[in-house]
Amino acid sequence: MKMPAHISPWLNDEELAIWVREAPTLDAYKKRLAIWLTRRGPFHAHKVSDLLQVSKQAVWLWIKQYNQGGPDSLDRKGRGGRRRAYLSLDQERALVERLQSQVAKGQGRKAKELLPEVLQAVGQNVSVAYVYRLMQRHERRRTPSVAKTTRKPEGEEEIAPLQAPANPGIPA
Repeated sequence: MKMPAHISPWLNDEELAIWVREAPTLDAYKKRLAIWLTRRGPFHAHKVSDLLQVSKQAVWLWIKQYNQGGPDSLDRKGRGGRRRAYLSLDQERALVERLQSQVAKGQGRKAKELLPEVLQAVGQNVSVAYVYRLMQRHERRRTPSVAKTTRKPEGEEEIAPLQAPANPGIPA
């Protein structure tokens, strides 16, 4: 049978045990415990994944990160959030306020019509989808356009909505 994964000696056994116990979150604790079990067990990745109720691929990823970068490499953040922030949030708020004032005045009703000002503010080429995401990020919606009124052909009468007949024996 294949040997368990090798754990680089960044920390000795006592330091590793302390490092595991001082994990700030449950997620960090699982990652650190996977390293500790692999080194102290020594357990194979599939056994560690069964014990910790995580995927085998996650255990291999954590071992690789630890071996390459040491204990601090497991604490890095994920890739979520805004990776392409062209403007700060304050600058975005100011831009959205300007756009909303234009929309209120009747100028630039569609995102495509607002795009030139957004391009000027951002200083880069962005798509119309960026304008929609910008407005959504700041919870702004386009004001609803005036509904078209429909006329009834001459000779048709307005029909009253159906109502339930009043029955004195049954409460409403």
